[in-house]
Amino acid sequence: MLLLPVCLSISGQDTITQDSVITEKLKLAQKLLLANGHERAFQLFTECAAAGNAKAMNAIGLMKQRGWGTDIDEVGSIVWFEQAGAAGYEKAYYNLFKIYSKAIGVEQDFNISVDYLDTLQNLTNRTYALSMLGYHYYKGLGVEQNYETAVTYFLQAAEYNYSDAFYFLGLCYRNGYGVEQDEAEAQYYLSRAAELGHWYSKNELAEEAPEVVPQAQHIAMRGNGNRDTLKTIPREYRKIKRHNLNNQQVTGEYSGAIVMYDYSGKHIVRTSDLKIRFDDSQNGRIFGQWVESDSLAVDFEAILTDSTLQFLNTDYIHTERYFRNTPKKWIFKNAILEKTETDSVSYLAGNIQQYDTKQKEPSKPLYISVQKNKFENASQEKKDFLVTYPNPFESEVNILFTLENEQNVTLSVYLLNGVLFDSKNLGVLPAGKQNILLTLSAPKGEYLLVVQKGNKRVSSLIIKK
Repeated sequence: MLLLPVCLSISGQDTITQDSVITEKLKLAQKLLLANGHERAFQLFTECAAAGNAKAMNAIGLMKQRGWGTDIDEVGSIVWFEQAGAAGYEKAYYNLFKIYSKAIGVEQDFNISVDYLDTLQNLTNRTYALSMLGYHYYKGLGVEQNYETAVTYFLQAAEYNYSDAFYFLGLCYRNGYGVEQDEAEAQYYLSRAAELGHWYSKNELAEEAPEVVPQAQHIAMRGNGNRDTLKTIPREYRKIKRHNLNNQQVTGEYSGAIVMYDYSGKHIVRTSDLKIRFDDSQNGRIFGQWVESDSLAVDFEAILTDSTLQFLNTDYIHTERYFRNTPKKWIFKNAILEKTETDSVSYLAGNIQQYDTKQKEPSKPLYISVQKNKFENASQEKKDFLVTYPNPFESEVNILFTLENEQNVTLSVYLLNGVLFDSKNLGVLPAGKQNILLTLSAPKGEYLLVVQKGNKRVSSLIIKK
């Protein structure tokens, strides 16, 4: 009867001794890592992992990922991180999140990375996970984009004084993303982040205005009430051709605009003039040049399918609002294009997908709308070019043009038979870029949009679908 307490006492002492040995091995392995003794460190971590130590399992995952003391095995590291997480080592889930969000040895998969964030937010060190969940909802990475949900997560992370959460709350309040726009609240959160050393917050505090472009002047046109004139308009719209989009159809020079939206796709944050030149194809590939704002030019190589322009080996470097001092490299990916032909004009419209090679994330939504130039080198035509997008449109079309000086502007829409549909005098507008949002209450069909600015007239064909 006395043997049982003695055995238990010995067993407990053995456990304490074993834990002490593992602790000492871990300490030695950490020192060896700092001294570049990677092979011996890997051996010690392996011994500790075999004894069930979760920290050692995580260390083996990191060493396999980086090739320290063993061959690089990024895929094999995942197994060790999963074992470490299951054994209770929380940082292993962070490493798994990073693997899938940054495509380390695997295909990038934001859905899986969000799953690991969901796991992390329920563990002890949840602040980072809460902030990153907000980030994923803010941008729509692996989840359906939702500013309101993002704000909820940022507020939770802000309770732990987390600088990133303060920064994004500042952006949300400054731009009205998921909350009512409030500059005072924006300044408060951005200042809190800056006090904690957040670099981008300091930059944003120096900006004079939010990123969202001020809302366009909204003009509505309903016609003059003469229904007889509308009978001349085709009642059925000619569907956009999405087939046989080959080089013979697109060869030439196109001018128009590229529009960047916020992550929700509801707010314009940047518009730029855009010129695309499609040259002849070679061996099934088409070559050309992409020029933004008459200054940023890049030659591209692509393959044209029925409706997609698949860019190959094409990238360019430019700055953006949040990285003004550090140009970023963007890779062109696919462009989903729709081509519309009329008797006199060819249009290309659609979405361009770009990828940020540094952040390893897709860009904000981009939309292009260009029409084929009638005269390849008509400088005056380019100078007075009128940009409309989207075109074709369903009910609303944005109209962009520039005034060289303060002028009176009149906007008119004509039927193709020359009959005036409706006209609005916009009064005297200031010099600079003008943004008009036109709601056209009219049947499907083609219309001529005319902008009278002073004694000059510029026009563009617009198509309502």
